[in-house]
Amino acid sequence: MSDVEKIYAGPGIFVWGIDENGDEEADAITIDLTQGGITFTTTTTYFEPTTDQTGTAPVKSISTGTTGAINFETPDMDFEKVLKYNPNALKVQNATDPTKVKYQVTGLAGKELPRKRAVIMPLGISDPDQYIYIESVGIKFDMNAAYVLDNNRRMTISAMAYPSLSATPKGLLYTWGDISVTA
Repeated sequence: MSDVEKIYAGPGIFVWGIDENGDEEADAITIDLTQGGITFTTTTTYFEPTTDQTGTAPVKSISTGTTGAINFETPDMDFEKVLKYNPNALKVQNATDPTKVKYQVTGLAGKELPRKRAVIMPLGISDPDQYIYIESVGIKFDMNAAYVLDNNRRMTISAMAYPSLSATPKGLLYTWGDISVTA
């Protein structure tokens, strides 16, 4: 029989910069204001060979890799956070008045996204069995600041989850549950 106590609802918190024990690193970014929730999805690609005898119908499916995606919108317009995960973002302080600041984003190619472990935690839930730890996350930042009537400004956060080649097991994409559990 199903247990209704195991049905969870509500918003989530995204933290980018988590150590191997599940604790926040010193320079972690926490985004705890979201609009529309946080989604984490995985996508697996497949090689599906065919034979002349089966035409275009594949005879089997072979996994060729899995990646993940984290997507949400936030009204947190703190550009200091963007500086940490976007290598194209720059902060310029006025030479004579350091309280005057501007942020610039360049559009040139060739900069690699920094990757860190992240976690998605349901708000108000302290049970690590309900957390999703994503092993290697690069945040793809594209501005989508909406200025509309009857709604607030917000930024879109899209992050890519990559299989980690340095994790155990090799290729670890995510861990559902308490990351500190050992065999």
